[in-house]
Order: sequence, then C-alpha cells, then structure tokens
Amino acid sequence: LNKSYGFSKFIIVVPSLAIKEGVYKSLQITGEHFRRLYPGVIYDYFIYDSNKLEQVRSFAVADTISIMVINIDAFRKSFTDDPEKETRANIIHRQRDTLNGMRPIELIRETNPFVIIDEPQSVDTTPKSAEAIASLNPLCIFRYSATHVRRHNLIYKLDAVDAFDLELVKQIEVAGFAEENHHNNAYM
Repeated sequence: LNKSYGFSKFIIVVPSLAIKEGVYKSLQITGEHFRRLYPGVIYDYFIYDSNKLEQVRSFAVADTISIMVINIDAFRKSFTDDPEKETRANIIHRQRDTLNGMRPIELIRETNPFVIIDEPQSVDTTPKSAEAIASLNPLCIFRYSATHVRRHNLIYKLDAVDAFDLELVKQIEVAGFAEENHHNNAYM
C-alpha cells in the first residue's frame, strides 16, 4: 500500500494484552523480511501507551511509514456526549496539555489510517467496539483472522504452505495419529 499508493499510517487493533505483545514481537521478527522486500523504506512501529502520548504525535506527523499497535480497551470508553464524564473516558479521548489541548484521538483521526483488526471475532463484535474503531476515522479496515465469525470481503488468504513458501515460517509440522490394535474396542 505504501509502495503503490503512498499510504503510511497503519493501526493494528488487538483484543488483549497478550496478542498485543505477540503482534509487536511479530513486527520485530519480520523486520528483516520487509527490509529485503522493500530496501531503503523507513518504517517505525510502537505499542500505544497512554503514558507516552508523544508517540501518538510522532505517529501523526511522521512522513515515513508508522504502525501503531493498540488494544481495543485503550480507546473503547469515550464520553463525548457527556463532558462531565470525561474523566472516566480512556486517556486517548481526553484533552491533554502536552498535546496543546488536543485529544490524542484527534491526532490519529487526522491521519485517516488503515486499520488492521487482529482477531476480529474478539475485537469488533459489539456496537461499542464498532463505534470505537470508527472513532479512528479509518480510510480502510482490514480484518485479519483464521477464524472469522462474519466474513466481509475476502481479499487474501494465506495458508501454512504459502507462509512457508514466502519464508514467513521456518517449518511446517503436521501432527497425526494412527489406530493400533483396536479390534472390537472403541477407537479414533
């Protein structure tokens, strides 16, 4: 998307802290792979942390590829309709002096990011989650999963053999079992 069309802002939305760490580790591991595919292309990635809002500003203003990994719970609570409850909203929705009175979500919205939802069957299943994802003002939403509950418009399928052929995994193992001496007993 960057090479062909110049898009540079990407947000990966995950359902849990464990998956957030796993996605971040995957970005680290695949770094060399992407440097081989796209030599000279500069990109940065980070895990959203409400204590490090300068990263959101950097994400918004960088002219290179920027990837933010964020847990859905970090931006699901918004009280835009009720300013008295703003102190209970996620920090991403609150005005910050360090951002010249802006809300971090406003900086993100202005970038019109591509949103990649990892495990959509766990992330965008409620109206509140859908509202939260829409609050990012995405240009496009990709849902990445091996077990979609609802299929949207399938654009790509990557199976284990394709992943091996593309050198995304080192090996493929197939586990199996065989029946032995079952005679008249129950067996699988």
